[in-house]
Amino acid sequence: MNSGPDDPPTDVDSAAAGASGPTDAGSRVLFVDDEPGAADLAATHVERLLDGVETVTRMSPEAALDVVRSERVDCVVSDFDMPGKDGLAFLEAVREVDPGLPFVLFTGKGSEEIASEAISAGVTDYLQKGAGKDRYEMLANSVANALGRRRAERDLRDVNAKVTAIHEFATALASVSDVGTVFDRTVDAAEDILEFDRCVTARRRGDRVVPAVLSDSVTEDEVRTFDVGEGVVGTTVAEQETMVVDNLSVDPADPDELEDPASPGRTAGGADRREGSDVADPVADDIRSAISVPIGSHGVLQAVSNGYAAFDDRDVEFAELLASHAANAIEQIETETALRRERDRLTALFHDLPLPAVRTVALGEGERRLDAANDAFEDTFGYGADSGYEEVREAIIPDDADTPDREAVLDRGEPSRLEVRRRTPDGMRDFILHVIPVKQSDETVIYSVYADIDDQKHVERTLRRLHATTREMFGGDDREEIAAVAARAAIDILEFPNSGVRLYDPEANVLLPTAISEEATAAFGDRPPFGPGDGRIWEAFESGQPIVVDDLDAVDTAVGYGDLRSLLVVPLGEHGVMPLGSREPGFFDESDLQLARVLAANVTVALDHAERTEQLRDRDAALQREIDRLEKFAGLVSHDLRNPLNVAAGRTDLARSLTDDEAVLGELDRVEDAHERMSQLIDDLLALARQGRTVDELESVPLKEAAERAWRTVDTGDATLDAAEAASTVEADPERLRTLFENLFTNSVEHGSTSSRTESDDSVEHGSTGSRTESGDSVEHGSTSSRTESDDSVERGSDSDTEGDDGLTVTVGSLPDGFYVADDGDGFGIDPEEATKYGSSSTERGTGFGLAIVREIAAAHGWELSIEGDDGARFEFRNQTAI
Repeated sequence: MNSGPDDPPTDVDSAAAGASGPTDAGSRVLFVDDEPGAADLAATHVERLLDGVETVTRMSPEAALDVVRSERVDCVVSDFDMPGKDGLAFLEAVREVDPGLPFVLFTGKGSEEIASEAISAGVTDYLQKGAGKDRYEMLANSVANALGRRRAERDLRDVNAKVTAIHEFATALASVSDVGTVFDRTVDAAEDILEFDRCVTARRRGDRVVPAVLSDSVTEDEVRTFDVGEGVVGTTVAEQETMVVDNLSVDPADPDELEDPASPGRTAGGADRREGSDVADPVADDIRSAISVPIGSHGVLQAVSNGYAAFDDRDVEFAELLASHAANAIEQIETETALRRERDRLTALFHDLPLPAVRTVALGEGERRLDAANDAFEDTFGYGADSGYEEVREAIIPDDADTPDREAVLDRGEPSRLEVRRRTPDGMRDFILHVIPVKQSDETVIYSVYADIDDQKHVERTLRRLHATTREMFGGDDREEIAAVAARAAIDILEFPNSGVRLYDPEANVLLPTAISEEATAAFGDRPPFGPGDGRIWEAFESGQPIVVDDLDAVDTAVGYGDLRSLLVVPLGEHGVMPLGSREPGFFDESDLQLARVLAANVTVALDHAERTEQLRDRDAALQREIDRLEKFAGLVSHDLRNPLNVAAGRTDLARSLTDDEAVLGELDRVEDAHERMSQLIDDLLALARQGRTVDELESVPLKEAAERAWRTVDTGDATLDAAEAASTVEADPERLRTLFENLFTNSVEHGSTSSRTESDDSVEHGSTGSRTESGDSVEHGSTSSRTESDDSVERGSDSDTEGDDGLTVTVGSLPDGFYVADDGDGFGIDPEEATKYGSSSTERGTGFGLAIVREIAAAHGWELSIEGDDGARFEFRNQTAI
């Protein structure tokens, strides 16, 4: 059923929901239809469905075209089949007047051919009238979409126009050289481009924000000065953030001043900017809304209005863009002003500068012109401004000298610094060259300033030579040799010809003339030893402080100094003193004193080193004598004990052959056991004496390889070695490391399981120093017979009555600072720490030397040994220097 003009209004839910964008308030839509009432009916429905739409109806294309020509029209809705002109012909005529005007073809005569022609002709939308009320909802939706696109296009043109204008504003600012002009032009742009009729710029002056430029519509009574942080203006400058005020100075009781807050100027969901209502302090009573935008750190642009929320997000964005260009222009002006000020300052300082300086002008392609030279330059190098650039360059710069790259200096545009050597009338000298390019509007000026560092470089070279001399002194064999090197260094390096070293003799309590230069001997002759009370030399030694005498002839001295006039004495700690002299009075200055103290400090350290080296040499010699004595003693003990032991063993064998009495044979077995026990003790004592606390040259030994090699020489039975985690290397004596592993493995195998063996025919000799075969059979080390029982390791809670093997596993692995050896056996039957002491064993047959040897080998390598025995046994070896 078709709706008529008197039908009640329909709901607008579908039309409103389907529209792609809101319509402009006051949008005018022209309806054209030759059927009486059709245009009015469509216009009525669209007005009801769309807010803010004004409709105009005409019954002929000619009349409608007059409206398009003479009035504002935002959208056209036209029938197709009309007398005189159909809808497409009417569209063509409309396009000639307004090419971008939206045009909706709303026709009751529809076909695919018409639709195709309409689309080709460029209609905005094509709809058939059809039947049912939803046809007007569809029409309203189409009109809303057309108006939205129209508005978007218009907004885009407006945005482009403003962006273009702001770009032109920024371009024009590039030629401005005064900050006040920038503030003035910012207000002009805010009025002309952003259409702000009431705006002001304010400039920061210290802690105050002072009005700078006002719009014509703003009076002096409407502005004032604010403190930084006060009000919207002061807060904007302090925090350099945009602030927005939507509603101020409104009396809620006065309905005439209230506006509908449902449709303010600012759009919902805009940028999150600071609200300024809480800090606002308006000067004028009619201000209701405002935006305040920082101009960098230099000031603020503020626009105000007497309307509610008069500034939307787009206004804020354009104002921020305008202000940012103004801030950039101000920063550029201030930078250029600072450069001009710096250039003027350099020019003013140039002639009064006490350092040699020249000013050259860059001519391009590396060419230079000497523009000026100050008096210090002419005094130092002998050339002034009347000389040519190349002439001066060739005269003062050596051929092999380092020079700054001319073009690189200009490209960087920044000062550069270089150490150089230059010719002067007095010879080659060292300088620090500062090259300062200053770009001017028409040319680039380069200032070259020389700072003389020849004395400093001389000191540096002297210190390097003293350092080399120190290395030479450290290589000296005795104190006398060090003293001779020191005396020669004072002559050759410090250029003190009269030098010497006196070393202290504690037994005689005198300073002996250990090394005296020939020049010093010629100046004051041979010198005796000096003791307490013998002048300034002994005084310096006793006080530990340097002594300087500028003129020996002007002071009373306890001893004579011959032709010497100046004296410098520096102490060498407890070793003695170093006297230095000169035939010139006042010869030694502060620099000489400092260099002499450096040399004396190095000599003292070298003497300390020599003293310690001699003490260590004496201690090592005493230690070696003790080791030799122990070796000799061990050998003698071994020889003296083995001979009667062998005789006793032979007599026992003879006695066994002479009797069949079981009781006697049993007693002989006990005697034989005692002999074997004594033999084991002799072997272990020899091994312990030979292990000592020193090792041969260390090597990088693969941990896994060393463990597996030692495992093959131990009777391990059914035990298993797991060395998968032994991935590192260890700095060790390979043979000592192997002995350590063999002792630990044997200890684990024999005492770590519940099936500990009582006999091990192929057991490894613990603590031996010789090599072993790879077959696993023992090789005798320092003994005449191999053992048949291995009982020199500590039994750890074993039960010899238990039968069977529990599958013991011995693990070797790496630690961040060492390695470990562990087993999963029964642990220790005694305290683990006690187990490493000599003679400690939990078995009657154990000698207690196996783990003691392990401890000695660890100590010889500087390893820290720790033992855990709660769950099996774990031995950890760590480098003490890495802990």
